[in-house]
Amino acid sequence: MSGHRRGDKSAKRRRKESVEKMRTRRAASAMATVEDLARALGIGRNKAYEKVRDGTVRAMRIDHRWLIPRTEIAKLTGTDAAAVTAATHARG
Repeated sequence: MSGHRRGDKSAKRRRKESVEKMRTRRAASAMATVEDLARALGIGRNKAYEKVRDGTVRAMRIDHRWLIPRTEIAKLTGTDAAAVTAATHARG
C-alpha cells in the first residue's frame, strides 16, 4: 500500500513540475531581452541597456538579466504585443 502512495506523490510532483514549466514558459513569452529591445527600436545594445538602467524603458532585473515586458516594447514601437512577440521569436 505504501508503494502506491509513493507513486501518487511522484505523479503529483511531476504534475506540479509540469505546471511550473508551463508558467515559466508563459512568463518568458511575455518578456523580452535587452537584445530584443535593441532590435525592435533599431538601436545598439549599449543604448538599450542605458534606456533600461535609467528607467526610460520599464524593465525588471532577475538575477543578472534584464527583462522587458513585450507590451512595453509594443508601446514604444507603436505596434501590438503579438507583433513584438512574433518578431522576437522569429529571430531564431
